[in-house]
Amino acid sequence: MNTTHRPLRPLRSIRSIRSSRPAVRGLVLSCLLVALAATLALLLASCGGGVGTGGTGSFSYAAGPITGFGSIVVNDVHFDESTARVEDADGNVSTRDALRLGMTVDVDGGDIAPATATTSASASATRVRYASEMLGGVGTVDRAALSFTLLGQTVLVDANTVFDDALSGGLAALGGGRMVEVYALFDAATTRYRATRIEPRASTAEWRLRGVVSALDTAARSLVIGAATFSYAGAAGVPADLAVGQFVRLRVQSAAPTATRFNVSAFGSATVALPERAGAKIKGLVTAFTSPSSFSVNGQPVNGAAASFPNGRALGVGTRVEVVGTVLSGVLQAGSVSVESEQAAQGRGFEIKGSISAVNAALHTFVVRGVTVGTSRSDLRIDDGSLLDIKVGREVEVKGLLSDDGTRLDATRIKFD
Repeated sequence: MNTTHRPLRPLRSIRSIRSSRPAVRGLVLSCLLVALAATLALLLASCGGGVGTGGTGSFSYAAGPITGFGSIVVNDVHFDESTARVEDADGNVSTRDALRLGMTVDVDGGDIAPATATTSASASATRVRYASEMLGGVGTVDRAALSFTLLGQTVLVDANTVFDDALSGGLAALGGGRMVEVYALFDAATTRYRATRIEPRASTAEWRLRGVVSALDTAARSLVIGAATFSYAGAAGVPADLAVGQFVRLRVQSAAPTATRFNVSAFGSATVALPERAGAKIKGLVTAFTSPSSFSVNGQPVNGAAASFPNGRALGVGTRVEVVGTVLSGVLQAGSVSVESEQAAQGRGFEIKGSISAVNAALHTFVVRGVTVGTSRSDLRIDDGSLLDIKVGREVEVKGLLSDDGTRLDATRIKFD
């Protein structure tokens, strides 16, 4: 085929087009319209416009616990947060140093580069928002059941619960009345919280809780979450659409840790309003379920009508899922919905990449990105070095599982860079 491009001849004048036979005139005008449409499409594409992007280019959104550092790892995507805006649940600006393993976060970012045989999925984060589920004084602790109460709620701990290293002993360190902040996923099937991170806090006059309203008395201006009643008479920011089944975020006046009735001082934003995105990925527990075509994950609505279900459609309240899709009008339009077993979730572990900042030879530990790493597992694999190479300043990649008390990452693999 001859691909030589000949110079374009000038278009005939409009008058000459008018004078053509009707069939020829219609053909010429149609070609002009097609050319104009094609040109407009190219201009829009060059400006980054398109369906689902809000006219500003492609974006990504992810929500879930932080499971690694180097770049922060959320839902198996490595987000470079070095230039991102970091903020707390109230929108106050923070720093990347505030981010910790196990924190539940929402991440806005750019296009996600898919994983390859040698690299993980990655993107640049533009905003990282971290938000806990509760802050207050510990009530009762049931070590046999691996649980405790806080603000009338039951909190469960498991193999994926990160305890701040100041809570040596993990659950055993949570004596009655101790002030803690809890990052967690709400399990609507059991009305309990599955903790992803627990850290100590100083005493404060205001406690906090994010939960689902199970009962509401608008006359008495009170609501029930879990085993506690909350009076919101005089509270600021009461939602106009307050209703049973709704997620709410409460600021509560501190009280005795074993109290079952609390006074609300203010309501806050309980869910993130999802903007139009080219792609979104959410991991969590199903918190409301009508059918596989209509459900919510951690309070976020999902439309699964057009989704594939590679692990089957056996969904229900409390099911752990990963949803990938696009956001339209605040609803996640799922392209795929994957069901994950608890065993698989707890066996995934954590990963850290960075420079060693401290070494404790006596305890067989070192620190990377604020995480204490243990080197005593019998199945530890070391690549491109040995334990003798563990020195301050060395760059390493670590994969591992949490220690029994959740305060340390016990390495299963260390790779030296």
